[in-house]
Amino acid sequence: MISLPIPLFGIPLKGINNPILVAFSEFDVNVTKDGKMKLPEKFYDLFEEATGFKCNISLAFDKHVPYSSSYIYLSDLYFRRSVKECEIPISEEEIQDTLLMIDDALFDSELIRALRYAFKVGVPVLYRDEEEPIRLSLPNFTSTYLFSYPIDLSSVRYIDNSLVHLIGMIPLDFVETRDLNLLYVENGLWESLYGIPFVTRKDWKLIWDLNYVTAIEVRGA
Repeated sequence: MISLPIPLFGIPLKGINNPILVAFSEFDVNVTKDGKMKLPEKFYDLFEEATGFKCNISLAFDKHVPYSSSYIYLSDLYFRRSVKECEIPISEEEIQDTLLMIDDALFDSELIRALRYAFKVGVPVLYRDEEEPIRLSLPNFTSTYLFSYPIDLSSVRYIDNSLVHLIGMIPLDFVETRDLNLLYVENGLWESLYGIPFVTRKDWKLIWDLNYVTAIEVRGA
């Protein structure tokens, strides 16, 4: 089992800086040399450009997990394996700074920044770009990857100020109330805003996954 950061709450809206609640979930996966989930090829080019070193290490997950969470975990692991196996002289601070630069070069996404911060500090966080993240005390749970759908952030069916406010309040409300019904409320909003074909089940959750929305089965929340 590997613990990965996931955006448990937070629906993207183009041009809106709403909060993202990052929690940690255990997935039944293993790191292998070749598998289903890999780092993007551009990552290795940016790594060499940023560090001046090339390290022939292959990392992947043997099963599907949310792509953004996979990227965060494997990119961090790649740096640490490179330092050890290829004797690259780089400090912990330099690792984190370089990862941030590569993240922004590849994605420039508040989602990746939120996941990276949570993974760095090792605890759940409430994150909003350009604000100090709030560290949270939430238990880990167990998840299974189900499926993913592509989304176009410019193709929201309908949005107004009240919906923007509601979407931004759900992560905050969960921090205060820990009401699991909010999981299902946000699922409904995903379906309404982006037309995600989704069968509502008590233990399923839709989460933001860069250019996709990914469904996971949640247990022990």
